[in-house]
Amino acid sequence: MHPIESQPAEAGSPAHHWRVQAQLSVDYEVEMTSGVLDPSNLALLDAGTTVRGDRRRRFVVVDAAVYDIYGDNVRKYLEHHNVEHRLCVLPASEEAKTMESVFTVVNGLDSFGIARRHEPIIAIGGGIVLDIVGLVGSLYRRSTPYVRVPTSLIGLIDAGVGIKTGVNHGSHKNRLGSYFAPTVALLDRDFLATLDDRHISNGLAEILKIALIKDAELFQLLEEHAELLLAERLTGHTQTGDLVARDVFSRAVGGMLAELAPNLWEKQLERVVDYGHSFSPTLEMRALPELLHGEAVAVDMALTTVLAEGRGLVSTQDRERVFRLMGRLRLPVWHPLLDAELLEHALQETVRHRDGWQRMPIPLGIGAACFLNDLTAAELGLAAEILRELGERTEPGTTAAELVVTDVARRSTAAGNRMIRRSSLPPGGSREEETRTGTNFHFVLAGHGELRVDDVSHDLRPGYLVATGAGAVHRFANQGTEDLSWLVIEVSGTDEASVSATGGAA
Repeated sequence: MHPIESQPAEAGSPAHHWRVQAQLSVDYEVEMTSGVLDPSNLALLDAGTTVRGDRRRRFVVVDAAVYDIYGDNVRKYLEHHNVEHRLCVLPASEEAKTMESVFTVVNGLDSFGIARRHEPIIAIGGGIVLDIVGLVGSLYRRSTPYVRVPTSLIGLIDAGVGIKTGVNHGSHKNRLGSYFAPTVALLDRDFLATLDDRHISNGLAEILKIALIKDAELFQLLEEHAELLLAERLTGHTQTGDLVARDVFSRAVGGMLAELAPNLWEKQLERVVDYGHSFSPTLEMRALPELLHGEAVAVDMALTTVLAEGRGLVSTQDRERVFRLMGRLRLPVWHPLLDAELLEHALQETVRHRDGWQRMPIPLGIGAACFLNDLTAAELGLAAEILRELGERTEPGTTAAELVVTDVARRSTAAGNRMIRRSSLPPGGSREEETRTGTNFHFVLAGHGELRVDDVSHDLRPGYLVATGAGAVHRFANQGTEDLSWLVIEVSGTDEASVSATGGAA
């Protein structure tokens, strides 16, 4: 079809109506790199331009918190390569994610002056700075290329790899924005070494989102290595940690891009990557500055997991796995602002945003999702009340040991005295034991193995709970490549009924 069609009012008369059709192609790269600020790494120098020459100029926008740590590295990198530059340092908070910050960058660009096509803006920081600079790029001279260098985990996984930009307006999150792709997104895990624990957990929420709605193997990776990922900040201090972190990144980023690429402009409003983002935007803005983005997403995911359990879409066992993993990842599952008024308002906003339908992604087991359009206020209120009760038992930052003691206390209502000890086996090792009296609960902390009880095999992975009753002879075997370690909670006075009810992996 010709890109311009004219329609004359009458045959032989001049045209009075035209229809223009065009397509906008999108072509950008997402590249994993290491040491992006090392002068020997040319990825940042060459990013976003095909023009080579002695005179290079760059306008660089840096997150204020990142500047405090890496400001000298940024300057030395640019000076080493004789790049004329100006640094614009922006505060990175949801309160500062406004059009005023956009104008600050625009005024800096006007003062510095950049060529419209071959001098891309460089954005170095977390998701907030990336969103602001992306919006500037879409507005400045109607289109100016930019390069993303995310420095937070949530930026590396989520904000840094898509094409959405935006700022907050009034009490609304990302109310003003655009779809504008960077020329390149450079993902460097090295930045995570200086990220605090809370922001690591914040980013893990978005990884967990991908796992829950499309990748059961990623969920299993998180289950098996939650403590290792937190301890090493996904930077890979050890060989095992590096292999796990690489696999997690590959699955999370690849999974996100696989969902985004066919629907970059969101013409299709049923998006599984909106999971965790139905109620969280309202909750996050009302709780400012208390909740980080990923924490609000985690609460949203917890709520919709309870909804899914109520509809029989997620088993109680899987819901418990999800909540147990959230606790181990130091993520909240509840917030006191999550009341009926907030939920009603958030749902109304979501329906408007999704063009009159709920289109609510909800887990279907672990690793798949479906959509709801018939959620009622009564059902939502009941789920919130159930979540509140569960949330009181699963606080963010709960250790694995605290979680299992809570779980045992809940399950073993007839329990008497308890004694807790730790046990472990090296790779390839095995050991036979006998539960002499009462019940022993075995909670796996790390590794992978098997527990065989009376010829019945139980898989052992981090977060799994297996009970053995009095007189049971059982054999542990380490089938993994790292130490298999577990807690043994010896409970006296537990009756046989409660033993059979708790047997098997929790």
